Amino acid sequence: MQKKIKWLLFHEPAELFIRTAEHFEQEINRLTGNKYKLEILKLEDYNDKYNNGEPCDPLKELQEDKVQMSQLYVNSIAGSDATDFYALCLPFLFDSHDHCTRVLEGNIGDELMTHLHDKLNIKGLSFTYSGGYKCMACDTPVKSVEDFKNLTYKSKRIPVWTAMFDALGMTPTDHKPNVTQTTFPRYECEAEAGQNFVADTQHSMYLTTIMMNDSFWNNLSAEDQMHFTTAAKLCARAERAKSVADAEEIKTSGSRQDALGIEDITKFTDAEVLKLREKLEPVTEQFAKYFSNNLVDRIRKS
Repeated sequence: MQKKIKWLLFHEPAELFIRTAEHFEQEINRLTGNKYKLEILKLEDYNDKYNNGEPCDPLKELQEDKVQMSQLYVNSIAGSDATDFYALCLPFLFDSHDHCTRVLEGNIGDELMTHLHDKLNIKGLSFTYSGGYKCMACDTPVKSVEDFKNLTYKSKRIPVWTAMFDALGMTPTDHKPNVTQTTFPRYECEAEAGQNFVADTQHSMYLTTIMMNDSFWNNLSAEDQMHFTTAAKLCARAERAKSVADAEEIKTSGSRQDALGIEDITKFTDAEVLKLREKLEPVTEQFAKYFSNNLVDRIRKS
């Protein structure tokens, strides 16, 4: 009999995360001879079926073994006390996708997963993108760094975001903002109505983490633990590649842009990218000292 695993989806659009969970199920059963059955649950479906229709905290559900696996944005993890994950949100931290892969699949990635376990008692398995490089969805054309000045962003208790937007001369609002940070594959669920102009700033990565309940992990055999790690890394690599391809398709397809309601995409010139880097570099320097073991500098040098 197959062992059941509840995989809770938290972020939208759900299709981006469903395909990762389905790929994981294929890989783990290829490696183990069909020992596991995933129940892949959108958040609203999980709440209706298992939580009496009430909202839940996905991390708490994972910690309490009410679900066995999930995939969450690194900001959500960082905001729940695994604060070193905020480093992954810093602007212009990764020079390329290859650089990002070296970090995520190397010693630093392993250290971050240990940090996750130490702080939240959750087993981290791998890092995914769900969009790759970020962009800005705007309700007015943004052709240069100066165009961000005096625009508004949504107030959130995320210190790296606040410092970054403030550095660009933007102001927080509790109402509908001028600008929303997103990625091309996530534009449809994150952009506000009227934010039809996209500035392709590529200022940081949208990273998520595949995680598992610690007790469930500890009850696996050593062989199956190895298989779960392998399956998670394989589907994470595939997801990152697919996510990059999704973004490129949207950026190059007029029909996709029309379907999403995107009126125009601005790719900053090299000169504007340099200005953006110069504006945001102090943000990275401001936060670098708060992370353990010289984390930011080691990421840069990886």
